[in-house]
Amino acid sequence: MNDIKGQVILNVQDLAGGVPEALDWMVDVSGESVVLELGDGSLLIPVNDVEGNQPGVFQTKGVEKWDDIPGSKIIDLTPMSEEAMEYRDWGPFGYRPPVLTLDSGGHLYPAADPEGNQFGVLFRVQNGETFIVDFEPAAEN
Repeated sequence: MNDIKGQVILNVQDLAGGVPEALDWMVDVSGESVVLELGDGSLLIPVNDVEGNQPGVFQTKGVEKWDDIPGSKIIDLTPMSEEAMEYRDWGPFGYRPPVLTLDSGGHLYPAADPEGNQFGVLFRVQNGETFIVDFEPAAEN
């Protein structure tokens, strides 16, 4: 996970255009769910839950449009603060979604849906394997 820091985002692509085979999703809302392609060829994908049942979305702070992101460098990757979770009414669930900080000062974090009704999970697809970018154990249901 630490190798995400320092990566350059090469491309922002619509998830509807290329769902990784391992995820087996149908994406109904084109343009809402995007994937970040990193310089090492891996993908960062927002997902709506820890089981990877459906795609999620990236929420942004300080990012005006997706076209501004390619070429940006990820300078930090940290769990969302408890205060930020509380502000969004995303109570304590044992999982704090990762926040990507870009060299432009913008931030990206996964949410379950475009309205931000609940936190999302960040999946990474690298060398054919899919895994959760996690800092703390996910809550057991």
